[in-house]
Amino acid sequence: MEKIIKNTTHEKQALEDRLFWRNQTPDERLDMVEKLRLEAGKFLYEYPARFQRVISVTRRT
Repeated sequence: MEKIIKNTTHEKQALEDRLFWRNQTPDERLDMVEKLRLEAGKFLYEYPARFQRVISVTRRT
């Protein structure tokens, strides 16, 4: 593995990011969104791929 140190600015990095995503196909973009959603869910929820079950109990009057 070759280690490379690269100096950049926020503006240059943002431009490179936009160019990278423009070169991706729509399917590749959606795959990455799903991957990021699942990774974020690991930190936020116990089971990110499932819906939370909610039960409301009401009384008739």
